[in-house]
Amino acid sequence: MDFKFRITHFAAAAMLATGAMAIADDATPTPLQAAVGSVTSNGYFRAGWGEAGKGGNMQCFGVGYAKFRLGNECDAYGEIGLDIPVFNQSNGAVWTAHTMVNTDIPYSADYWDTKLAFAQNYISVAHWGDGALKDAVLWAGLRYYDRPDLHMLDYKYLVGDGSGAGIENINLGNDVMFSYALMRPADSNDLGRTWLENLFKVSNIKAGPGAFTFNAGLTGAWHSDNTTVTDATTGITTTTPTAQTSSGWYLSALYDHPLGDVGSNRIGLQYGRGANATGNFSSINQSANTDDNTFQILDNFTLEPKDSKFTMLGHAVYRQDKYSYAGASNDTWWAVGIRPQYHFTDIFGFATELGYESYKPDSTNQSENITKLTLALTAAAGKGAYARPELRLFYTYAKWNDAARDDMSNPMNAVSSKGVHSVYEGSTNGSSFGVQAEAWW
Repeated sequence: MDFKFRITHFAAAAMLATGAMAIADDATPTPLQAAVGSVTSNGYFRAGWGEAGKGGNMQCFGVGYAKFRLGNECDAYGEIGLDIPVFNQSNGAVWTAHTMVNTDIPYSADYWDTKLAFAQNYISVAHWGDGALKDAVLWAGLRYYDRPDLHMLDYKYLVGDGSGAGIENINLGNDVMFSYALMRPADSNDLGRTWLENLFKVSNIKAGPGAFTFNAGLTGAWHSDNTTVTDATTGITTTTPTAQTSSGWYLSALYDHPLGDVGSNRIGLQYGRGANATGNFSSINQSANTDDNTFQILDNFTLEPKDSKFTMLGHAVYRQDKYSYAGASNDTWWAVGIRPQYHFTDIFGFATELGYESYKPDSTNQSENITKLTLALTAAAGKGAYARPELRLFYTYAKWNDAARDDMSNPMNAVSSKGVHSVYEGSTNGSSFGVQAEAWW
C-alpha cells in the first residue's frame, strides 16, 4: 500500500507538470486562462544507471566539499515546479503561486524508497509599481533564492534557500538592480534556536567590459535558556542548557565579463564570519562560533566560439575555513577542472572532464588529493556547453592518495543505506561506467 501511495504521488506530479506544459504550449486558452494566464512548468532531473569497474553499484569519487560531476553522480534526482497565475488586478498587478516537489534516489537504494518533499511554496506579485518599482517583485513563502553554482562541481557558492519574504529588482538607475530578503533558516535539531538573515543584493553595476554583483548578509541569532527533550524510545525527559547560537555576516563580490566573442567569465571573492562562515554563502553554519570565518575565491568560464564545433567549461575554486567548534578544524579545499566538448553535429558530441581536488583538514594535517577523468559520448539538444536535454554514455577513472583513502567520509569510502561498503574502500584508484540523462527547463 505504501509503495502504491508513493508511486501514485510521483506519477501525479509528473502528469501535472506535463499537463501544465501542454496548457502553456499547445492548448487554446480558456476565458479564465486568457484573463489570468497559463500555468508553466520548470524543473530539473538526472537519471540513469552506473556500475563500478570492480562490479556492483557505481561509486563516486571526490574529496572536500564537492566533486566533479560528469560521469560521477551516484543518484537519480528530480524536481518539478509549477508557476500558476492566480489573479490579475485591474491596476496590472499579477499574482502567481509557485510550487515545486523534489526527490533524490541513490543508485544503491530501491526505487520504492522514493520520498517526495516540497522544495518551494511561495506567492509573488509583479507589475504593481511604477518608476524604480516597475520591475519589482514582492514575494513570501518557501523558495530557492539566489543560488548560482559552479556547474561542473554542482557547488553553490550562494544559497539563500528557505522560508522568508522579500522584494526583487528595484531599479536604482542605469539598470542597477537592488534586492532584499529576510530569511528564517530552520533549526536543524529543533532546539529552541533562532536565526534571521538579512540578504542584500546589488547587481548589474557596469565596470569596464563587464558588470559587478555585490551580495551581503547580516544574521541575528538568539536562543532559549533551556531545552527540554523527551526520548521517544525510553520516555526519559531531560532539560539542558540550549546550544549556543552566533550572529554573523558575509560579503561577496562577483564580476562577469565577456571573453571577446568566444565566451564569458565570472570571478568571485567572498568572506563570511560567525553564522555565515560557510562556502555556501547566504546559508547558515548553525555550529559556528562568533570568530569562525570562511574565505573563498572562484573563477568560472564558458567558451562557445561562434560557428565552432568546440565548447569548454572551466572552474577553479579555493576555500579556507577557520572553525573552532567541536568536531571542526581549520580546513583548506581547492579544485580546478575543465570540460572540453566536441560537437560532431547539432546533436552528437564527445565530452571530456578532467578535474583535480585537494583537501587538507587541520585535524590530520594531511592533504587529500584526487584526479578524476571522464570520457562521454553525448546526444544533446544543440551545440551549446549548457545545451539540454543531454544523453550520455560515460566512463570515469579516478586516482587518489593514501590520505584520501584513509578519510572514511570521502564518497569512494561510502557505506550505502543497506550497510554495504564501497568496493573501493581501502583502494587508491577506481572506475565506473554507465548511462545518464540530464535535463532542465
